[in-house]
Amino acid sequence: MRALFPTDDGGCVIAGGSFSEASGDKSEGTIGPFGEDDYWIVKLDANGDVEWENTIGGDQTDTPWSIKQTTDGGYIIGGDSLSNASGDKTEDAMIFDYWIVKLDSDGIIEWENTIGGSQFDRDPTVMETSDGGFLVGGTSDSGISGDKTEANIGDNDFWALKLNSNGVIQWQNTIGGTGSDRLHAMGSTSDGGYLLAGVSASNISGDKTENSRGESDYWLVKVNATGTVQWDKTIGGPGVDVLESVYQTSEGGYVLGGYSSSDAGGEKSENTLGFNDYWIVKLDAARTVTWENTIGAADFEDLGYTYQSDDGGYVVIGQSNSNSGGDKTEDSNGSYDLWLIKLDASGNIVGQETIGGSEADSLFFGEFAPSGSDLYIVCTSFSGISGDKTENNVGANDYWALKLSGILANEDFGIDNTIGLYPNPTQEVLHISSKGEIQETKIFSVKGDLVQTVVADDTLRSIEVSGLPSGIYFLQITSEGKTTTKRFVKQ
Repeated sequence: MRALFPTDDGGCVIAGGSFSEASGDKSEGTIGPFGEDDYWIVKLDANGDVEWENTIGGDQTDTPWSIKQTTDGGYIIGGDSLSNASGDKTEDAMIFDYWIVKLDSDGIIEWENTIGGSQFDRDPTVMETSDGGFLVGGTSDSGISGDKTEANIGDNDFWALKLNSNGVIQWQNTIGGTGSDRLHAMGSTSDGGYLLAGVSASNISGDKTENSRGESDYWLVKVNATGTVQWDKTIGGPGVDVLESVYQTSEGGYVLGGYSSSDAGGEKSENTLGFNDYWIVKLDAARTVTWENTIGAADFEDLGYTYQSDDGGYVVIGQSNSNSGGDKTEDSNGSYDLWLIKLDASGNIVGQETIGGSEADSLFFGEFAPSGSDLYIVCTSFSGISGDKTENNVGANDYWALKLSGILANEDFGIDNTIGLYPNPTQEVLHISSKGEIQETKIFSVKGDLVQTVVADDTLRSIEVSGLPSGIYFLQITSEGKTTTKRFVKQ
């Protein structure tokens, strides 16, 4: 799994790599030799059921990194390819090239374009622009060759291109310093420009105006609508800091999310809690750091995405293999789990949730998609039925898609950890322990469907659940005007 995007019908579309033959949910075998990835695109409806899926590729490795629904109801995919003209691919790769594929609403290819130079051009993300075209950005170490019109500046550079609605290149820009610079995420800005976010090991050189703080740093670059660099910002500590997401906030500032192994130094005010921690940085409109927070526990935390919620706080999505300790309040279910955190407007933790099965459930890279108070997540899972996972895996590892509906609402995470559920698992009655009066409870299925609502006239302390099918549920509890969500198992 690499990416997903919510669709306008209440479902979502998922993009990942697959070398499975036809089996399970997959209707087509591999296009290239077995063991080489193809794009595997899966469309889910509002209930999480597969509507259609399409295996797309050539004779070698093809890996999607980004997918979006387009305004015409179709989809745009950004990935990279080692394949020559074969299968669905009409052009040879020079080595590794960007491979941009446009699908219609039924998942059928409308056009595709192989874009690259003579060396490695990899890991592109893609977004639709206001004129119906597309912005593509990734990492390149190619010089002038093929589609590339500028020499490389360092070992790796950001490489951004603007395509028209038919996939034809309109402009491009190679951006970097003399070291290694890798682009991981993009975003649009209110003035019609774009944000390019990634990691840099370059000192002042090329497009880079500040020296490195450590081994690698967060690097944020702002370009205008025609791709010209307007400013850049380096943020980091003395170790390795990797920027994975950027989001322009409602007041014109920016929230940056990634992971860090740096101790205090540079812009970083806290030592690491484990091997890698989440590191969230908030900039104001003048690009001054207003707060930053190192979040983690004893082992590895890798952050994938951070965005601003409607209440002015922030939602943080990543993965962790740590047990409770540090900032983490729940043990790991298996190897890696999803770890979701809610921050207030000042960057303080106000809630969190660990979600996973008994084996590794990993986000790796990719995109995550908020839609109102809903959140769509897809990851790679090795887990069978266990923990939060209600279905066995079909192969060695599968896509695992979740829609959390109402669980991450604006008022969520507002109650402290004095609320408990017992017995858990339960067969007939679920009891709630709480210091405060409970006004309302809602039960959601693991897919986010509302199953039951109970409104109390006085203090609510127990809920009859004997009529529910066996499985995993979320209990959303409203107490003293605040809301939190707890997980329980119905046997």
